Amino acid sequence: MSFQRSLLVCCDLKSYGSADDLLQRELQELLVRSLDRAGEEAGLDRASWRRQAKGDEEWAVLPASTPEGDVVDRYVRALDAELAKTNRYRVPEAKLRMRMAIHFGTTVEGANGYPGQDAVLVSRLLNSEPPHAALEQSPGSDLVVVLSDTLFTSLVAARYTTLRPEDFRRVDVRVKDFRGHGWMWLPSGDVHALVLDDGTAEPGPAAEPGVGVTEPVSPVVNPAPVNQHAVATGGSTVIQAGRDARVSTQNADVIQHFDRNDQRGSHFGPVYRRDTDERA
Repeated sequence: MSFQRSLLVCCDLKSYGSADDLLQRELQELLVRSLDRAGEEAGLDRASWRRQAKGDEEWAVLPASTPEGDVVDRYVRALDAELAKTNRYRVPEAKLRMRMAIHFGTTVEGANGYPGQDAVLVSRLLNSEPPHAALEQSPGSDLVVVLSDTLFTSLVAARYTTLRPEDFRRVDVRVKDFRGHGWMWLPSGDVHALVLDDGTAEPGPAAEPGVGVTEPVSPVVNPAPVNQHAVATGGSTVIQAGRDARVSTQNADVIQHFDRNDQRGSHFGPVYRRDTDERA
C-alpha cells in the first residue's frame, strides 16, 4: 500500500453523454490533447501523473513533488486558453467544455482505485451542482474550476499564486451524503454573477461588509412625536411641527403649526395648542 500527500486533479466534460459515437470519440481525443498541451505550457510532466481515464473524465494523482502553484495557476490558465483555441470555430454542441476540481490531500492505492475521504472530496467537488450551473449560465466560458477549502485557503487566499481571491466564490457542495463547500472560479467569466440554488448572486470573498450593499428602507409606522424649538426675529416665518412643540421665545411675523408632516391641519399664530386655537 502506497501512502502520500499530493494534489488530486479531476475533470469531466459537459454534455458528453448526449453526443453521438463519432463526436464522443473526437471529444476524447481533444480532451487528452488539451490537457497534455496545457501541461506542457505550464512546465508539468503529465506522463508522471497516475491517471484514471473514464471516457469524458480524467482522475489524476500528481507526484508529491509537483508545485501546487504551477497546477492551480499556470496549468489552469493554460488549459483555459487551450480550450478557447480548440473551440473557436466549433458549433456549440461540439465544443469541449469542462469542469475541473483540485484538492490537496492523502492518497492510498487500493485494489480498484484510490479509497479515502480526500479522494471522495475531490469527486464531490467535481460533481456538485454549482460547476454544472456555471457552465449552463456562462456559455462564453469553457472551463470552471472548484478548489477545496484547504487548497484555496493555503494557496490562493495566502497569495502564493497570481490568482485573485476575490475572483473566487464560496459554494455549497451537497452530493449524496456529503456536505461541505468549495471555492469556484470561472477563468473567463464572472462567478459572482451566477444565480445558484439559493436564488442569489453573492459578493466575492474579499468584499467588505456594507460595501456595495443597499439596506432596505423600512416604512415609517406610527412615528414618535417631533419636538422642535425655534426662535425667530424680524420678518421671519417659523414652521413648527409636532403635537408637543412649543416656541418659548418668538418675534416672528408668521408662525405655522402642523402635526407630524400633515400640513392640511396647519394653523398660523404665535402659539399653538391642540385643545384651543386662542392666543396665549
